[in-house]
Amino acid sequence: MTTITPICKDSKLIGFKLDGHASFNHYGYDIVCAAISCLSINTINSLQEIAHKEVDILQGDGFIEYRLHCKPSIQSNTLLESARLGYMSIAEGYPNNVIYERK
Repeated sequence: MTTITPICKDSKLIGFKLDGHASFNHYGYDIVCAAISCLSINTINSLQEIAHKEVDILQGDGFIEYRLHCKPSIQSNTLLESARLGYMSIAEGYPNNVIYERK
C-alpha cells in the first residue's frame, strides 16, 4: 500500500511524501507504482525546469519526499496542484493499493 501525504506550510501546498509499495503486481509489472513514480519524477523535474525552484528530495526503498526549498510561486503552485489531482485520481482508481491523505 502506498500512502501519499501532501506537505503544507502556511496553508500552501509545498510538496508530497509517498511511502510504501503499491503491490498491485510484481516488481517491473506494477502499473500503479509506475504511474505514481512517473507523476512524482515529472513533478519534481517540472518544479526545477519550468518553475525554476529548488526541490529538497529524500528517498529510500519505497519512500520519497519532495518539497520546495523556498517560497512557492504561482507556477510551482499550479504544478503541485496538478500533481495533487493526479495522485488523488490514482488513489480513487486503485483504493486497495493507494491512500491519499487529505489535509
